[in-house]
Amino acid sequence: MITLNLTAKGTEQELIKNYLEENASETLAEKINNGVKVEKDGKTLINKKTLEGFMKYATDEARKQAEKGASAACVRSDVVFGWAIHYFEEESIEEKLYNEDGNEYKAPKPVVKKTTTAPTSTYTPPVVKKPESDQLSLFDFTSDTPVITDTEETVEVGIEETIEEAAVEEDPIIEQPKISPLYTRYMALVEKYPTTLIALRVGDFYEIFGDAAERVAEKLELTLASRDFGLKERVPMVGFPYHRVDVYRDKIRQFSSVAIAESDDNIQFYLQFQKDGSDLQVNTETGEVTESNKVDDRVNDLIGILFGILKDDLEVRL
Repeated sequence: MITLNLTAKGTEQELIKNYLEENASETLAEKINNGVKVEKDGKTLINKKTLEGFMKYATDEARKQAEKGASAACVRSDVVFGWAIHYFEEESIEEKLYNEDGNEYKAPKPVVKKTTTAPTSTYTPPVVKKPESDQLSLFDFTSDTPVITDTEETVEVGIEETIEEAAVEEDPIIEQPKISPLYTRYMALVEKYPTTLIALRVGDFYEIFGDAAERVAEKLELTLASRDFGLKERVPMVGFPYHRVDVYRDKIRQFSSVAIAESDDNIQFYLQFQKDGSDLQVNTETGEVTESNKVDDRVNDLIGILFGILKDDLEVRL
């Protein structure tokens, strides 16, 4: 029988403890004996429950079942035992919280911010009395005619100077993003061979970027990743290890021609598999066609034209 670290006070609590020791699972016993970790107030705390806490919980549950205005409730023992299992099993029910060092946790007191109100005061300007004299003063001429004082002129000049300084202030220089040279190389190959899928050797992998990467990932069910090239958004990318290039090359050739680029000047082109099963590879330096099935001279001529090795020196188009 499982032994629980619960202290029973009175017959009722003893009955509950005995029931739990006879029926609790190892998981529930672990929760009762060691408590359950909870996150509160930004700390990791241990929630430990007691039989005394359960009795308060059971009283509240019984009160909910009692008739309105009743002073007592009659509850079957199996229902109470069910409440006990639920009380100690349910992690959302909190009783006593302890720090991980074993000391009881005390919630921090709420900080009340004192607000200070600035004292209000009223200002009554002094009354300026006209001098009792028959001689006209300066104030007698200011009722209809505005007077521009030295202070007003100074303020106006200051504003004009500020506006002029703002007008000549140069716009801030916005730094242009630095695009990765790798991406620049790859896009140059894509522009040169727009109808061919480019797989560029990067370390121990061949990598494919952009829309082509999304297409390959979908066709071959590969994981679509992405790479930061200094653009506003990351560029889609898929890759495969160099030692499996033959496998992935032939898979790609099921739906597209592919160029395996070891470097900018070392590229091998493989045409998409033909409907009749022909397997054609083109050597860009000589224009020679490598075949698994017999290919007539017209195909050689066609491939030669595509790679610009004939007299017309046409642009490469796969």
